[in-house]
Amino acid sequence: MRVLSHPPVRPLPPPAASSPPEPSMSRYVAPLGFTLAAVWVAVLFVLTSATH
Repeated sequence: MRVLSHPPVRPLPPPAASSPPEPSMSRYVAPLGFTLAAVWVAVLFVLTSATH
């Protein structure tokens, strides 16, 4: 009788330590900041061009 040998089953590695999940709104903060900055620059441009 022949015994089949299988490779030993290795336990799964522990999950990597990750930072806690961020709120879903954080992905919109940077684009919103850039948009507000662009709008502010446009408003300043209109105001300065209107005074001359």
